[in-house]
Amino acid sequence: MASTGTYIVGDARITHVTEHMIEIPAAKLFPDHQAELAAAGVHGNLALSIHSWIIRMPRRLIVIDTGIGNDRDRDGDPLFDHLHTDFAERLAAAGVEREAVDTVVMTHLHNDHVGWNTYCEGGRWRPMFPNARYVFSARELDAWLCDPGRRVILADSVQPILDAGLAEPYDPEHPVDLGDGLTRLPTPGHTPGHASIVLTSAGQYALFGGDVMHNPLQVEHPQWNSTFCEDKPRAAISRQRVLAWCVEHDALYFSTHFVNTSAGRITRVGSDPSRYTWAFV
Repeated sequence: MASTGTYIVGDARITHVTEHMIEIPAAKLFPDHQAELAAAGVHGNLALSIHSWIIRMPRRLIVIDTGIGNDRDRDGDPLFDHLHTDFAERLAAAGVEREAVDTVVMTHLHNDHVGWNTYCEGGRWRPMFPNARYVFSARELDAWLCDPGRRVILADSVQPILDAGLAEPYDPEHPVDLGDGLTRLPTPGHTPGHASIVLTSAGQYALFGGDVMHNPLQVEHPQWNSTFCEDKPRAAISRQRVLAWCVEHDALYFSTHFVNTSAGRITRVGSDPSRYTWAFV
């Protein structure tokens, strides 16, 4: 790891580019765990980061999750509605040329993971990464297409990718090899087709968790589900799976919403297979 916030995993160089920071009351983020929050001394607001992870390989440039996006109609939601961030400029400053990105991977299709799939130009939504394949769950897309509440998000952030022929929806029942040591690990629960992304390179491992966890508290309390988890029992099972996998493979964990560096190590507490701790790196 370099002090600049760039991480080396085998032949891959990994950097995160922040789009937006938000705060959510702890009691609102974990509404089913009020007593546990009080016992842990957790009060007030919890900060969440929204960012993309950039993976550079000798012949690849990959973006994992694309944030909220600018100029989106999000029904007045103060966290997401009509944002105007300099995320595109931050990508460029990080050396990310839009035309050079070959793959965009979405862990799921929530609005804070798909926004910069596109940008608005001349009143039209256009692919942000015009030469990339956009990879995501076909099951998730099917569910979203049947949900009227997702219509606007699909129209500005997903449909333009479909129309441009850049989308590669995959069958979540079958293994998906993204090439160069990148594979998807099914982690359903937060959403029906949620998947984490595993990187294996030169004997080293990393896992990009998506929304398996929103806050490091969930490493020590994996039974805590966020208010955004659609199938809470399955989400808790997926969380335990990710924690155990990271320990077994000594993998760096790259979070989607943790603040600070957003990356760290998960270790087991003593000999208890169900207890873990987190350390930022």
